[in-house]
Amino acid sequence: MPDIINVDNIRTETKRLGQIAVARPHSIGDGYTAHHFSEEMFGGKMDPLLMVDDFVMSAPTFAPHLHAGISAVTVIFEDSAGEFINRDTLGHNVALRAGDLYWLVAASGAVHEERPAQGAMIHALQIFVNLPRHLKHEPARALHVCAEEVPVLTGRGHRVRVLLGRTGTAVGAEDTPEEMTMLDGVLDAGGRFAHRLPEGRQAWIYAVSGSLVVHHEDDHRTLNATHATTVEAGPETDIVMEATLPAHFVLMAAKPIREAFVKHGPLVTSTEADVRQTLASYAEGEFGRIPA
Repeated sequence: MPDIINVDNIRTETKRLGQIAVARPHSIGDGYTAHHFSEEMFGGKMDPLLMVDDFVMSAPTFAPHLHAGISAVTVIFEDSAGEFINRDTLGHNVALRAGDLYWLVAASGAVHEERPAQGAMIHALQIFVNLPRHLKHEPARALHVCAEEVPVLTGRGHRVRVLLGRTGTAVGAEDTPEEMTMLDGVLDAGGRFAHRLPEGRQAWIYAVSGSLVVHHEDDHRTLNATHATTVEAGPETDIVMEATLPAHFVLMAAKPIREAFVKHGPLVTSTEADVRQTLASYAEGEFGRIPA
């Protein structure tokens, strides 16, 4: 008698490229405009990223504010002019410049302020990266990567800065709470760049400008400016970015956390009780002071 096969139990290969999301425009006053993405727009496939804003800031916009349970990351694009002043309750008063990265591991709590210096025009990404439950109560710390420390891969039709992690033969900064790769790349028309995505990593890919096609196996997505897509975690695989027009892209890849969380503005905790405790600690001045 032939075996009976239950087709519901057969695992079929699924496409790993996600849907395309279009950034939501956002502006505050005359000195701040942004293209905004949030994790809800990607159905969990942006994990561990919670938010990405591609912004231009020419005037002070945000008062000092508290973060907790996340990393608040700023990547200054190379087309920025002038300095971006970062001050935080870890005692830092840093002038970020074009090409720099500043990674504030807020964890149990930290306050920071970011503003352009007089006459500056800052084009940057602001990224909120979730922290797993076991790291949310760790002491806050920060990582500053200067532009001159960033390895650059150049080849026919591409120039890619390896801000964090590894791609090909290049190794960027690696002192983040959880392993992450972050690439800031430029492609000429017809240029291409391939990244080997390690097993278990999820990727988020964003077209800052121009137009490019993201290829994975026999699937592809065309990203125009301010569009993004994802690559779901799975076996080790190659992702290829190919430009139809000159393009600027960002790729971020990390292990998804897949834990429940509570969002309260820039606080992302495991429970509502953690939110209340963090706000009480802030009110009591436990996170220190921002340097003058």
